[in-house]
Amino acid sequence: MTEDQKRQREAVYAVSGGVCEVCGRPLIDGQPQGAHRIANTKTNRYLWGANVIDHPLNMAMTCSLKCNQTVNIGMDEGACWRLAKKIVEKELRRFKK
Repeated sequence: MTEDQKRQREAVYAVSGGVCEVCGRPLIDGQPQGAHRIANTKTNRYLWGANVIDHPLNMAMTCSLKCNQTVNIGMDEGACWRLAKKIVEKELRRFKK
């Protein structure tokens, strides 16, 4: 895991409040995982770009592989587009004067 990936997961963990975003279990009860809503694959990096795939809004902290799979929106193209739009809009706000 790279330093950037570690920082990304730490930020998402802090936002999660230490509980699984799917089932609400404390993350210390399972094996905490940084789950990508749009999976971190070569194809998705090509389609959506690293700025979307690596964005904290594309991540969820989960307690197990079962909960990890639950946050995957990759089969719902509309959900992927809505998330990508939300990420782009959030990033564009940083540049408004």
